[in-house]
Amino acid sequence: MSLILQLVWQGNVFDFTGYAKATRQYVLALHESGVDVKLEAFHAAMPEIELPREQREVLHHLAVKRKIRTKRRIYVLHSIPDLWKRKLHPSIGFTYWETSKIPDRWVHQANQMNALFLPSANNMEVFRASGVKVPLYHIRPCLHIPKERAGSHHVPGYLQNLPPFRFLAVGSWIERKGMDLLLKAFWEEFGPEDPVCLVIKTAAGPDLHQSVAQMKSELGIHHPTAPLYLDLEFRSEWQMDALFRHCQAFVHVSRGEGVGYPMLEAAVRGLPIIATGWGGHTDFLNEYNSYPVPFTFVPVKPQHYFDGYQRDQLWAECSVDALRSLMRHVADNYQEAAAKGLYAQQAATSLFTPREAAQDMIKALSHMTGSPVV
Repeated sequence: MSLILQLVWQGNVFDFTGYAKATRQYVLALHESGVDVKLEAFHAAMPEIELPREQREVLHHLAVKRKIRTKRRIYVLHSIPDLWKRKLHPSIGFTYWETSKIPDRWVHQANQMNALFLPSANNMEVFRASGVKVPLYHIRPCLHIPKERAGSHHVPGYLQNLPPFRFLAVGSWIERKGMDLLLKAFWEEFGPEDPVCLVIKTAAGPDLHQSVAQMKSELGIHHPTAPLYLDLEFRSEWQMDALFRHCQAFVHVSRGEGVGYPMLEAAVRGLPIIATGWGGHTDFLNEYNSYPVPFTFVPVKPQHYFDGYQRDQLWAECSVDALRSLMRHVADNYQEAAAKGLYAQQAATSLFTPREAAQDMIKALSHMTGSPVV
């Protein structure tokens, strides 16, 4: 057990955000590796996710435990840099970014920290090229897979009414996630005669159905197409596990990702993955274990939900024609695709484990402090 250091982790924990998902994985990994972790949870104004009982109990214990004054304390500020506030104790910023350049104001905010933890080789390169001077440490992502698999009662009921081959996409309904590109490719490639469908798990209101219908009309697609299902429900970890396991392939054509946790979720379950060939997910996905989609870099447009997107940044826009071809290829050559899925599963479950991620952080902390952490 750690005798000299206590790590205080600040961030979202119990909600549906990607930051909360990552916090749970990393904090549990550190705790399991013997690091003394104190969790300071942000209380986000959003619904809590239903977690396995053993995970929730450990996280609650880490949230109510006390800070130990006799130990050396290090803070990890796991959020966007706009929320970072350096402590009297050493402070590490841990964040994610999705374009070729971080927001200008983040450079100053990052350089106020003692060091940064970053989740991918892509982010390491982008932050350094953007002018961040403090030490950067690459901390790989990881996933805790529930010990018990989802039961039949966790399988979303709508799946039984869909065609047997189900493409799955999971992500927010924002431009960066590339749902517009995915829908265009799917509608243009697959008709009602094809035994396929597309399931999109996202968070949005019921008016999304109308927005999607309008998008289809604006694209000039008036012919019948293969079924699309928009899953707008809040899902527990077990329900998400069941959803992944009852789909045949995963598609993620985001314009940029710091990590791409949904792709890691798909990889650990062995699903064939079609994904944009640029972003943090290329740490665990490549041409041998997935289907990278060719892309071109295009200028980033301002986004209404966050003012850090700038016109001097670039992100990756995948080729719709190439995406159509790859989706058709996976559906028609599933034995080959399944083999690639198994290769991705082997990489994800051997290299992107809680133990490996904890060791990344322990080594970084030891390097910073000059002494063993555990």
